[in-house]
Amino acid sequence: MNEPTLAQQLRDSVKLVKPELLAEVPDSYNSRQTFNYLRHKATNYEELLEQHRQRYGNVTPAEVKALTQGAADVIINAFRSENADLLLGRASTPFAKFTRSVARLLGLEAGLDLQAIHDATKTLKQSQTMYKSWNERYRRQREMVLEVVKAADPRVHKTVKAIYSANSKAKLDALQKELFDG
Repeated sequence: MNEPTLAQQLRDSVKLVKPELLAEVPDSYNSRQTFNYLRHKATNYEELLEQHRQRYGNVTPAEVKALTQGAADVIINAFRSENADLLLGRASTPFAKFTRSVARLLGLEAGLDLQAIHDATKTLKQSQTMYKSWNERYRRQREMVLEVVKAADPRVHKTVKAIYSANSKAKLDALQKELFDG
């Protein structure tokens, strides 16, 4: 198994440290303000940013994004685990208001099954894994074809290598024309 990237490590390191703040979001906050409030106050987001600054001197936009995504994951999971009324928007807590406003923002139906969204995300991750596997298989096939073609005419080897290294439609069109018209 591959080691997690720095971004994944940062994302996974975000934790909910003050769950009591989830119920103390000011009523006047909109969705974005609520998320920012919870990200900064209810999770260890700020501590992680400061630790990263002290360790590496600065924080790149990609690292901030990873921490923000981690905070979003933590906050969403906290909402998911509260109770069915909260998730379905039947409660009148700040969470419920936030959930309803996020659902409206995303254009989701009120009774939408959040588990279905979670399952769809899993499917997407599986397809990303399949794509990586296909990419590795293609790379190995290309290397083997080039190795086999080495024994052939040097001109054929050069042409096949050019085809594999072409990275634009124009280059492929030119190679196709040269190969079949020439």
